[in-house]
Amino acid sequence: MKLHSVIQYALALAASILLAACGGGGASVDPNKGGTLSLSPSAATFYAGVPNTIHIQGGRAPFAVTSSEAATLPVPSIVNSSSFDVIPNNPGVVDTGLAPGDLQVRTVTVAVHDSEGAAATATIKVAQNFLTGYGIVFGQTTCPAPVGAGANATVQPCSGGDTNISFSAVFNGVLHGNAPFQLDVVRGQFAFFDPISSTNTVTQSLRVNSDHNGIVTAIIRVPAGVPTQLADIRITDLGTGASTDTIFTIVGTSATLTLTAIPSAITFTGALSTQCGTGSADVFIFDGAPPYSALSSNPNVSVTAVSAGTQPGRFTISALNSNICLATVPVIFLDSLGNRTTVTVTTSAGSTVVPPPTPITVAPAAITLVCGATGSVSVVGGTGTYSATTSSPVITAVVSGNTLSITRHATPDPAGGPFPASSTVSVTDGSSVAVVTVTAPTGC
Repeated sequence: MKLHSVIQYALALAASILLAACGGGGASVDPNKGGTLSLSPSAATFYAGVPNTIHIQGGRAPFAVTSSEAATLPVPSIVNSSSFDVIPNNPGVVDTGLAPGDLQVRTVTVAVHDSEGAAATATIKVAQNFLTGYGIVFGQTTCPAPVGAGANATVQPCSGGDTNISFSAVFNGVLHGNAPFQLDVVRGQFAFFDPISSTNTVTQSLRVNSDHNGIVTAIIRVPAGVPTQLADIRITDLGTGASTDTIFTIVGTSATLTLTAIPSAITFTGALSTQCGTGSADVFIFDGAPPYSALSSNPNVSVTAVSAGTQPGRFTISALNSNICLATVPVIFLDSLGNRTTVTVTTSAGSTVVPPPTPITVAPAAITLVCGATGSVSVVGGTGTYSATTSSPVITAVVSGNTLSITRHATPDPAGGPFPASSTVSVTDGSSVAVVTVTAPTGC
């Protein structure tokens, strides 16, 4: 009996060893080891900013993953598991050929290769995700419609008018109802009017909730008399902090704001009748909408801001060229809205006439010299700067101040004698000449 039990145990052990060698006995199989490689989903639309998962089926790890638009849909380069997560970025450029009402998407191809070279792809459309809708719409308004636009007139806010604005609060392609938003004036002469408030006040910043359909509405009010200008509304989703700006045109009145320049005309006068005026003068600009700028229409007249920080309306105008007289040169001043005023600049010659210098005179006008003698002659008139020349080699002349010294050489005379008994000395200042007659021996 005991021997029979031992034989049964040995047979059972041998059977179990054989079954294990044949792969039986419940051996586990990894579903990602082998099989046809594919991606799931193979085609899908992902909204920007929303996490999504792509699954890898079949193939053998590790897997190399690439994206045809890595900036729009970033993916991990190596994956060792059967799935990976992606968060698309908001595409700034969408596919061509999309109709205006189509979902704005950018098509991206995701490719995966396994360790044995098998490949699979998935086509993912990344949709633009607008947290605050697809843009502001101007609805009912107290402003007149554009002339000649007919039934398709585009509503534009205007000076002195109220205009309804609305937008769809959209997130991940779904209208976002009962969500808080903030409207802010970024630029422009307008404000928000809250029709629900009992005070009927206007404000530069308005908080409002979307209705159950995800629609946000408000009213903007533009003061009367403002000029045509570009304005900017900022919409902020208070739940996420995301914001978007909308630029629009305010149709202004035909009248413009008035700038005042003091003085409105400047004249620079020269000191002499032969000299045009030069110099500098300050001009002060008031009213309008600072900051101000200035432009001269002539290169001989300059204009500069004195100090934009402490004196935003003070400018210095300068006339630069005394050789050119200018008649009515406009200097144009502008404010930030394009309103302008003009200051005229004139440069003229003076009335003072400089008399011409008096001619040179000498006294005496004739002298007699002996050999080796020197005589003095007074010189007056002219510019006061004189030079002298002689007609005889035996006569020399030197001017010092207002005195002309004339000398007859002593013996021996130079070759070429006898010399004339009468010669001349000429004195000049460059514009007039006076002559002294000299009588001297013909030889010494």
